[in-house]
Amino acid sequence: MSQRKFISKEELCMMWRYLFYTFSIAWGTEFLLIMLYRLNLLSENITLFLYFTAIGFGAGMAPAYAAFIVQRKQTGIKLKAFCKQIFHTSNMRRSIIFLLLFAAIQFAACIVQESYLGNPWYLFILFISMMIWGGGLEEIGWRGVFQPLLEKRFSFLAAAFIEGVIWGVWHLPLWFIPNSTQGDMNFIAFTLYCIILGLTLAAAYRLTKCIWVTILIHAWGNTVLGGMYTLTSLNNYPSVKTLVVYALQTAAIMLILLIDKKRRKFMLK
Repeated sequence: MSQRKFISKEELCMMWRYLFYTFSIAWGTEFLLIMLYRLNLLSENITLFLYFTAIGFGAGMAPAYAAFIVQRKQTGIKLKAFCKQIFHTSNMRRSIIFLLLFAAIQFAACIVQESYLGNPWYLFILFISMMIWGGGLEEIGWRGVFQPLLEKRFSFLAAAFIEGVIWGVWHLPLWFIPNSTQGDMNFIAFTLYCIILGLTLAAAYRLTKCIWVTILIHAWGNTVLGGMYTLTSLNNYPSVKTLVVYALQTAAIMLILLIDKKRRKFMLK
């Protein structure tokens, strides 16, 4: 029989507080930007500056802020210790292996569907460093706090699906901000992508317990999709090809988890 899942009242409150703070900070920042754009209260250059500043330091960092707030309230953690846990790893070799493996899976899923933009390959280095800030640091909250709490109540796959849907909805205000990357995307396609990427990141965290691994995989995913390759799979309603690719990606991830589980059981014998 499968082990019954249980989440304590304190953990449940922590999960809801996390969602409250990460949505409040992100959506509050984005709605302010929407108002500035719609009412033309500032010059175009100042509004553009505020866009990158607010998205980068406000909405984009909301999951990290929320993670610190709820952990501070729950455990009294200090900022230094909070930052230290982001870089923690108990097995560096294992972490790097799974980092490279899941990065390869994400890359393969991208190149099968998209076209290379023609940018010099060395720009990968520039783009990935930018995308650590432009998306990667979200993992401090989504994978570092929210996903583990969900897994206390639901199975891994169900938790990853729920997290992916919520993560997609969390991005929703970006569709109402002029000139945002998401503005040309199909919301259903984007949410589906969030579910699959969320599953990939959840598996990486489950196998390594390293937040920094998920940060780098997230940044890598943003770099190859949109930075180095086209966004066709997100700009249109999900095609059959996209659904097949996502199904294969899901199967590969679940197979990796199964193999690792069996390997661990074998080593304990």
